[in-house]
Amino acid sequence: MIDFLSRLSWLFFNVGVPILAPIALLPLLGFSRFYRRASKGIAIRSVQGGQLLWVGISMCASACYEIGGALGNAPSDGARALLFAGLVWHGMFIVTSSIIVSFGTADSMPRAAGENSEKVSERLLMWASLVITTLVAASYSISHYSLT
Repeated sequence: MIDFLSRLSWLFFNVGVPILAPIALLPLLGFSRFYRRASKGIAIRSVQGGQLLWVGISMCASACYEIGGALGNAPSDGARALLFAGLVWHGMFIVTSSIIVSFGTADSMPRAAGENSEKVSERLLMWASLVITTLVAASYSISHYSLT
């Protein structure tokens, strides 16, 4: 039972809190009179530009650290190759996420009202960030639990 709670707490603090806490806390700005108007739809707007990928990048870096630490203690060449593949996998997501975040940052500059073609790219960035962050959270958890 203690082992289960330990694993559940790791999942909560290393995956759940980084992903959900910023999104859950942003609507609290609505309680402030100063930010009330600006806070309408702020949780969706924060995810639209691919900003959730910053969390994915940090989870990939943590996974690379854990895998790199286990690489020296690999019992066989096959295990070492699998760990190296995990490093490449997470490294690929770091590069991909960084590129997508830079696109979202470049697209966030003010533009004229009524440009509907831009809404398509915002949705694409949002869905890409959600899918990639989900994949990274799953692969980070799998790599952590397989190493412990």
